[in-house]
Amino acid sequence: MKVHYLTDACVVLEYNNKKIICDPWLSESVCYGGLYHYPPLKLKIEDYMDMDAIYISHIHEDHLDSNTLKFYDKKIPVLIHCYEEKHVMNKLKSIGFENIIELGHKESYFLDNEFSIEILAADNCDPLICHKFFGCQVSQGYEKSLQIDSMAVFKGGKHVVVNTNDCPYELSFPINKYIKEKYHSIDYLLTSYNGASPYPQCFENFTNAEKLIEKEKIRLKCLNRLVQYCKDLQPKYVLPFAAQRVIGGEQWNLNKYTATTHFENVEKEVCVLLEKSNVDTDVMMLNSGDYLNLSNGIKSNEFSPPSKEEREKYISNTLSAKPYSFDFEKIEEKNLLEDFCIAQTRMNHKFKNVYHNMEVQTTVYINANQGYLYKIPMNGEKCEVVLEDEMIEPFLRITLDYKLLYLILNRKAHWNNAEFASLLKFYRKPNVFEKSVHHMISYLHK
Repeated sequence: MKVHYLTDACVVLEYNNKKIICDPWLSESVCYGGLYHYPPLKLKIEDYMDMDAIYISHIHEDHLDSNTLKFYDKKIPVLIHCYEEKHVMNKLKSIGFENIIELGHKESYFLDNEFSIEILAADNCDPLICHKFFGCQVSQGYEKSLQIDSMAVFKGGKHVVVNTNDCPYELSFPINKYIKEKYHSIDYLLTSYNGASPYPQCFENFTNAEKLIEKEKIRLKCLNRLVQYCKDLQPKYVLPFAAQRVIGGEQWNLNKYTATTHFENVEKEVCVLLEKSNVDTDVMMLNSGDYLNLSNGIKSNEFSPPSKEEREKYISNTLSAKPYSFDFEKIEEKNLLEDFCIAQTRMNHKFKNVYHNMEVQTTVYINANQGYLYKIPMNGEKCEVVLEDEMIEPFLRITLDYKLLYLILNRKAHWNNAEFASLLKFYRKPNVFEKSVHHMISYLHK
């Protein structure tokens, strides 16, 4: 069995002349031109068309990239988790795929008699875990995953590869015991090691010096998640991957504050942490386009990352000049209060049907640089237009480009993708993270 690493979270698993590609992102950028590959992508999409199946872990654009997927034969099997929310299914249908296969939690798909993929829900389909992680009460009537993430286990002959994608350890750790008991020996663990959120770089509560402190806390937390996965699953090898993207365009300077362990430092730092934790797992980094042969433990080339100087030069000289996709939109500016009233009604309806006993007193204020704010109460009160000095605590203020806001409200863009691309600025008072508020905002569109 061979594991080919392409870029970010995109890998190809190969066994018995069968190939499955995971989360193919082989275009230059995603999230409205806000996120780019690093190291810069040099692979050609046409070299990775001969696949027998595609696995899509979740909806985020660095895992589900329309500009890459449009090149594939629309009859190819596309494997996804059977989510309660059909975002992934609907997106794939809109691209034109005809053979989308939803796998339930712990359900397997066989590419041949000895090559299988088992897809697992990030929360182990356990509402109590979701409740603790998101700070909200989930309807006990739901048997499917209410989360947006999934992980997968690939078995080719006697070899086993676990791909956790972006699943946070705090949400997913209960499933590790199941994986270990079922598969016993894990050859290769593919797991994220970086933060994928706008925190702390987009939070205006912090000075630049404070952002650097917060960045280091989150960065180490993410590395320790990787170590925890290794402790539980005891893989022979681990590939720290995913979330290696960098910010492009006008916000390029935010890269210095993202919770990222830079590519040139990953191997050394992870090795040190694993040794300190007495975890007997070897870090097996791969260059883009290279592979590891699990039959003999030999990789196609030695790992050779770019230098710090190369990275900084590429971001400042090349990515800083990149435009955003919404820059080219011709949208006449207007007051969006009516749109927000419609969006708020939809958001409240969604949460009434999925969640119960949720009380959110925080008010969201949206600043699109129009000289006033849109007040969006989370407790059911009506939306209105207010001035900056009329904000009432507790609140979360979100600042973004007007064109991007218009596209989000009209479902041509999404809050989550804008957030991941660091295109939103946040200011909260008190300075406390309220997960349920951020979760609710994702439904704030018409």
